[in-house]
Amino acid sequence: MISIRHLRLLKPFIPRRLQIAFRRALINWQLPSCRRVWPIDPNTATPPENWKGWPEGKKFAVVLTHDVDTRKGNRNCRLLAEIDERMGFRSSFNFVAEDYQIDPELLNDLSRRGFEIGQHGIHHTDIFRTRIHFREQAVKINHYLKKWQAVGFRGPSMFHNLDWIGDLDIEYDSSTFDTDPFEPQPDGAGTIFPFWVPGNAGQKGYVELPYTLPQDFLLFVLMGMKNIDVWKAKLRWVAENGGMALLITHPDYMNFSNGELGLEEYPSKHYEEFLTHLKTEYGNQYWPVLPKDLARWWSENQGRAEKRVHRMPGRRKTIWIDLENSPHVPFFKPIIGELKKRGHEVVTTARDCFQVCGLADLMGVEYKKVGRHYGKHLLLKGAGLVIRSLELVPPILKRKPDIAVSHGSRSQVATAAALGIPSIVIIDYEYVQTIVKPTYTAVPEMLSDDDMKGCYRKSLFKYPGIKEDVYVPDFRPDPSILKELGIRDGELVVTVRPPATEAHYYVPESGQLFEATVNFLGQQENIRMVMLPRNEKKQTAWIKDQWSEWCGSGKIVFPEHVVDGLNLIWHSDLVISGGGTMNREAAALGVPVYSIFRGTIGAVDRYLSENGRLVLLESVEDVRTKIALEKRNPSGQPENVNRKALDAIVEIIETSLRETQ
Repeated sequence: MISIRHLRLLKPFIPRRLQIAFRRALINWQLPSCRRVWPIDPNTATPPENWKGWPEGKKFAVVLTHDVDTRKGNRNCRLLAEIDERMGFRSSFNFVAEDYQIDPELLNDLSRRGFEIGQHGIHHTDIFRTRIHFREQAVKINHYLKKWQAVGFRGPSMFHNLDWIGDLDIEYDSSTFDTDPFEPQPDGAGTIFPFWVPGNAGQKGYVELPYTLPQDFLLFVLMGMKNIDVWKAKLRWVAENGGMALLITHPDYMNFSNGELGLEEYPSKHYEEFLTHLKTEYGNQYWPVLPKDLARWWSENQGRAEKRVHRMPGRRKTIWIDLENSPHVPFFKPIIGELKKRGHEVVTTARDCFQVCGLADLMGVEYKKVGRHYGKHLLLKGAGLVIRSLELVPPILKRKPDIAVSHGSRSQVATAAALGIPSIVIIDYEYVQTIVKPTYTAVPEMLSDDDMKGCYRKSLFKYPGIKEDVYVPDFRPDPSILKELGIRDGELVVTVRPPATEAHYYVPESGQLFEATVNFLGQQENIRMVMLPRNEKKQTAWIKDQWSEWCGSGKIVFPEHVVDGLNLIWHSDLVISGGGTMNREAAALGVPVYSIFRGTIGAVDRYLSENGRLVLLESVEDVRTKIALEKRNPSGQPENVNRKALDAIVEIIETSLRETQ
């Protein structure tokens, strides 16, 4: 699923003729499904609230703009200006600041003749890749705005982020459109009228002027049209609905000589024919206006005066979440719920291993089962990664998600990279690595930037607290679990989670501590161990064989079905685990917890240990001396829970979506 935006990253390495051929093929593939919204989307005709109409009773407004993308376009500016002048029009010329040499006399000449100068980026590349990159570009753009005495901006290739554009010293922006599904960033403004964009954090706000007639490059170069019928039809519809007919043309692609056309050229007479049609068909029905004058009029009469704010509707976003391990199910359940509340569609895949699917069924998380676990041998792990990555391709190609999100799913990141889908990996253990770097990484705030260097391609995000804080606020205790497990009142309940023997981070010392722990607890009176094996078959069989007497007597209890881990932890007197998630869940709930994990200790566990919320068992002696076997009397609900972590992670996902548009 290669998009135009991804193609632009490869642009320096692909011959121009091949680029054009690819875009033509992509448009031909898209066109049948876009007929209901292009070139006319009926939903964009709604006028703004309290709309009083255009000045002097004009039926509609006409705005002519020209983007000068290349050195060739720069040379042709005067030729295009002469056409406008001869036909009795004035327009704006938007220049790219540093891709070609701009003669100051050209700018002065155009201004003297009544044309407007606008800013079109420093280079004709995407300036919205990251917030940091845009801020750097904004400084330079503001410099040229001041130098050219310009008040308007248009993003290169129509890339846009209306919140960020507020950093520019402008009166208007024109980086959007009413509807154009063929643009690299295809989210339309959904209106054929200007609208006011309010400022944030000291920004002054500005008027947005979406283009409403299809661009010349699309019609004549990519689609190969030989007439201006589409322009005429769209102009008629805009006029009938009293909107703004804003046109973008390029001197770069016009052939002014009437000679043989190049690969990316069309006859300039098409543009002249449009102006002639506009004058003869509509006479004095329209208001011909420069974009700066329209923006000032709108700001004074319709925008700020009536406090009306238009928010771009955007396309409904599809977010792909992959559940690769059992802790991912409770973690993502509230995230999925919040994303759906915000209007997004969520596609969920799940690996059939470690009770992932059973837990998802228990918690009511809808998913598509894809792949399984292939064992702990390194070669089998590698083969499993490749196989599952390939198995994910068909269902994901069908759903076409905008972004992929996981808690360290290697197969998802690999598949997303292959399909050109931006990815977010959330991790809370800095020593975990994916085979392919994700686009974004999100970590708890206690992990340092230095620890995460090289773990992402674009940005590092941080969220408050620990990942378990995301779903603990939704937890509601159910005391019936003890009865289901056959545990009697007064018995001390210890939940035990064996080490992940099949994980790449497993070390034998963890296994030794697990055996010492079971032996120690088994010798104590009035204790019941609730055992939660990671592998339902292999690990369960080994434990039953190793401690057959205690398993037979009920000293060691195996739940007969998948249980709610938080509920079990809450009704336990203490937890001893060889894995990070259950340890941190207990810490989040305030239940005494001991870790027998002996791999490299991560920042989160160090933080919990230093704050007295987790005890690290480092030797067999620690098992005998540090474990406190005491009954606890849990209150009705966990204390000190908040939704800061959930809100922060959902905001990280939405921020990443905006950056990758």
